[in-house]
Amino acid sequence: MAWNFSVQINALTGFDGNDTNASEEGENYSTLASQWLTDAAKEVIQVLPPHLKTKCSTMTAISHDTGMDLDEQEDVLYVVRQKTDGGIYIPCRKIPGENGAEAEDPDSLMYYATPTDPVYYIQSHTNDTLRLFTKPSPSSEQQAHVFHVSYPTISYNATEIDNFPNEAEHLVVLRAAITALQHKMTYEEDPELFLPILQSLRSQYHEGLQVLVQGSLTSSQQGAK
Repeated sequence: MAWNFSVQINALTGFDGNDTNASEEGENYSTLASQWLTDAAKEVIQVLPPHLKTKCSTMTAISHDTGMDLDEQEDVLYVVRQKTDGGIYIPCRKIPGENGAEAEDPDSLMYYATPTDPVYYIQSHTNDTLRLFTKPSPSSEQQAHVFHVSYPTISYNATEIDNFPNEAEHLVVLRAAITALQHKMTYEEDPELFLPILQSLRSQYHEGLQVLVQGSLTSSQQGAK
């Protein structure tokens, strides 16, 4: 049976994230562990290379001309639109937001959008929100699909992360463990005793990120082993 993430954090730091009792700060230990795991996943996703970030993507369908609210979304990867009613999806090219109106102007050779050459753009909208628009305007018969990064919410007792690259899961545990140890050190009489562990966790975390981002260790890191 796989260890859940809190058990893994406990093994690294001695912080029991499976404990549902209140912590020194009032929040349950398990609630803290869940938040640290969720924050860690977001941090890892933000530095992933494109081919791994794609594994963290989800799709939102648009079937109207009011666009898509981006304030709760992150990192649009690409947009596609149906060419005909119920037809195949065509990649949309991105144009500057300030040229959005030209997407509906047949006289605009550069920005005019057609079913065979659809576009999308992002503009600031009412109340300073960001919205993504596709042109020609989508409908229920000719939808647009926006593929964007989705940040997971991770429970302390989870054993895997949905919509997330398997090769990066251990980094989420390491990053959450760093925060857990820092929290634990706050309430220890001799926090300096934990400094070597904290340094080791940080080293493992940053080295792991380096491997994912660059595909291999730098020569200096290899020589240090």
